[in-house]
Amino acid sequence: MLRSCILFGLSLFPGVLLAEEEVDFARQILPILSNKCFLCHGPDAEEGELRLDSAAAAHADLGGHRAIDPENPSESIALHRIHSSDDPMPPEHAEKPLTQPERELLSQWIKQGGEYAMHWGFVKPHKDREHEGDSAAQIDAFIQQQLQAKQIDFAPAAEKSTLARRAAFVLTGLPPEPKMLDAFLADESEHAYERLVDRLLASPRFGEHQARYWLDAVRYGDTHGLHLDNKRGIYAYRDWVVKAFNDNLPLDDFITWQLAGDLLPDPSLEQLAATGFIRLNPSTGEGGAIGEEFQAKNNFDRVETFGTVMMGMTLNCVRCHTHKYDPIQHTEYYQLMAFFNSTAEPALDGNSYTYGPIAWVPANQTAWKAWTEVVAQRDETIEAATSVLQQSDRETALGKYATARTNWKSSDWKMSKPVSVDADFTWDSEPNEKASEPELAHVAGLPGEISGRSSRGKVPTSGKAIWVTATVEVPQDQSLLVSFSGAVGSELWVDEKPTVVTVQDADDRLVIARPYFSSGLHRLRFKMVGGKNVNQIIAKVQNPWDAFASNETWETCNKSDQLEMLADPHGPWKDSEFHSAAVEIAAASHRMQSKFVSTLIAQDLPQPRETRLLKRGEYDMPVGDPLQPSGLKVLNPFPDDAPPNRLGLARWLTSPDNPLVARVLVNRIWQRTFGEGLVRTPEDFGLQGQQPTHPELLDWLAVEMHQSNWNLKHLLKQMVTSRTFCQSSKWRNDIDDPENRLWSRGPSFRLDAEVLRDVGLWASGLLDPQMGGEGVKPYQPAGMWLAMAHPASNTKQYVRDEGDLLYRRSLYVYWKRTSPHPMMTLFDAPDRETSCVRRSRTTTALQSLGMLNETQRIEIGRKYAEQLLDQYPSDSARLEGLWKTLTCRPPTPTEQQVCLDLLQQLRQRYEAAPASAEELLSIGEAKTKEGIDPTEMAAWTQVVTTVLASDVAILLY
Repeated sequence: MLRSCILFGLSLFPGVLLAEEEVDFARQILPILSNKCFLCHGPDAEEGELRLDSAAAAHADLGGHRAIDPENPSESIALHRIHSSDDPMPPEHAEKPLTQPERELLSQWIKQGGEYAMHWGFVKPHKDREHEGDSAAQIDAFIQQQLQAKQIDFAPAAEKSTLARRAAFVLTGLPPEPKMLDAFLADESEHAYERLVDRLLASPRFGEHQARYWLDAVRYGDTHGLHLDNKRGIYAYRDWVVKAFNDNLPLDDFITWQLAGDLLPDPSLEQLAATGFIRLNPSTGEGGAIGEEFQAKNNFDRVETFGTVMMGMTLNCVRCHTHKYDPIQHTEYYQLMAFFNSTAEPALDGNSYTYGPIAWVPANQTAWKAWTEVVAQRDETIEAATSVLQQSDRETALGKYATARTNWKSSDWKMSKPVSVDADFTWDSEPNEKASEPELAHVAGLPGEISGRSSRGKVPTSGKAIWVTATVEVPQDQSLLVSFSGAVGSELWVDEKPTVVTVQDADDRLVIARPYFSSGLHRLRFKMVGGKNVNQIIAKVQNPWDAFASNETWETCNKSDQLEMLADPHGPWKDSEFHSAAVEIAAASHRMQSKFVSTLIAQDLPQPRETRLLKRGEYDMPVGDPLQPSGLKVLNPFPDDAPPNRLGLARWLTSPDNPLVARVLVNRIWQRTFGEGLVRTPEDFGLQGQQPTHPELLDWLAVEMHQSNWNLKHLLKQMVTSRTFCQSSKWRNDIDDPENRLWSRGPSFRLDAEVLRDVGLWASGLLDPQMGGEGVKPYQPAGMWLAMAHPASNTKQYVRDEGDLLYRRSLYVYWKRTSPHPMMTLFDAPDRETSCVRRSRTTTALQSLGMLNETQRIEIGRKYAEQLLDQYPSDSARLEGLWKTLTCRPPTPTEQQVCLDLLQQLRQRYEAAPASAEELLSIGEAKTKEGIDPTEMAAWTQVVTTVLASDVAILLY
């Protein structure tokens, strides 16, 4: 009776009575429950405890009463407890008590029946029919709807020059090229801006800039990240990401290749390189580390990164228990982990550059382009040959030739320790016997590849070589492909006769030859010379016809084997019309492969590992039966016809039924375009994340991604051509919106660390346009790596690069995870030990000191000043040129006067202290042009450096 009286009295309180406006559970109530109640009454509640995370639990009969009673709302226990002064919920001592507005909203919802609905992020997105047509116009329609509700409109359009700079930074990370800018400013047509955007999207700089955001998210680094933090070979993955964005690879393929490129039929080198995504987890080879523990830790990292990057979900806590806020079960975490638990790399990396499965791929973007062209020629030739083969009975003859030559074998593989490159070698008279110098011994791993170290010795360094011998026995006269590692000077002998090998230069790391063997026994002798690119011992003898004999049909052979069979100078194709073309293509292929570099890839074990739930996430506490791989049930069902492996995971993830992936991706695309996401917690789309500012727009963009075939450039073009993007970014006094959640003005934010460096290099003419390749090491304070490194680490000494490598784009700066480049971290770049999908933007005094004093900043200022002095006749003209390059507009009178005053002060300073001018001009490796007055040069260097550190240069606006 007392409880009923209390509840009756509560119904008289202001805010508790039923209001006219319907409460939206998913967007208004669920965030409150998640934030204030689910810690105790959510998915992770103890058995028998009250749960409020589902309608069934909240409406359940608890012995004559219900937490929420839809039939008699005023009798709901929850209504009583949230208003109770004696025993409130949450309790008075709770870390997050309810606010009065929250109590009133909950009361209103309960009074309306306490109906539940799915969290918005777990509901499949859809488009409203009324919002069809041009994407840019639809973006504006959604934004304008909320603006009109506030009785305001868009801000005026940005100046044309400002807009060109803004679009160029968003799409390429650099200002527009002067000729491109001039053409745009002179173009008065209505499509001028669209043409500018198309040119920016087509620029190779587009892929480099967009790749930065993805590399942050997947925690790309050039080192292992733990213990020794040694080098590892995976920069080809970074280059593949750049290429994929420039090629506008559909984002569903972009995801699938990274998750499961190795599981696709006859995977290409690009698809294999893409699986470096799986291998980016920090790893260790520390003595005393337990393999089973790091097998679990490596996969914990993969699962949690996968959750953040692909789904915007925080899976970390599910490692130990069911999620306290989101409907994700403890078991589901390990079902996801089962997809990654069967990859073939060892749990401990051996501190090796090439641990685990690797692929050999082109070394940079130029090499990738050349390889793509050769592959296209190869495929065209094979397609033509296959067409002829299908119209004849030659396949039987080819099969007989292949079968007759399958019983060849190699044996008695021996290898020396590293010796001087000049060491001699002779055979004794008896077969399979070695001379006393150098000493040879049988070695495991050959024929094949041995990473880094072997039971016999190390990969030879420059000036050293190793000798390898073997015997080969063939049943019929035939050619065999022989490949082995080695730099310039490496050689191959067959029966003491030197064999013609690939012409080598300083970039080569592999020798490929095709010696001819008559039937019988033969002796091979390899001289493998060490070099910069030789980081594995490779010695292989292969017969491409084996693939035909085992597959039984030509078309089931992979294209690499098909090409080698067509090019065989003694094979049955030798008189065909395709043979000569195949020989040329194979030769080009071999030349390119000789310069390939290694990259870590994913590969599954022949027999999957068992995955069990780990109690509290402890590697040595497995419980229950082995789990089958599966996705999260709250999202979309795992397809019945999908394989239970990473390829099936990719299909589940990119399915149109998955409610999260497209939303998460378009939100991050919006974030890098406008500075903030529609969801401002891009790492968390769950119940603890923020609500989208424009939920219907987010859904519309997600569906647009699916309907546009996951076209990144299409989405970016629609965003940057929208009126929302093209607005002025000036502060508005007519609206109270400090965080620009209504998008009532254009984007404005500080540029990221890489962009700040790149702009300076570009403007000064120092930027090296070379794309891809191993990470570079620009100027850095001495001793930083040494202070952070283990004494045995091969990255303890920072050896600065020289020449053009100092001026490569910042994307290519070597990323040592335990000590990233200090100018990167100073401006909020992450260490990439974990996933980062949103960088912070701080403003500190130390940043100003770095911008004005760091070696490369002074060098940039010096070279830029040299350009201005050389190109323009007067101070005012130089300032005009400086401003146009950096801001795409002339300086204002105030800006010009301030700079002229500073210039005059600096001239007086350096005229009085010429030694200081000389000291300033000596900073940096780039040479100063002769004949320029040191005082004038020093003064202008400081002016340029100051402008480069000011808001006009470091902000997007």
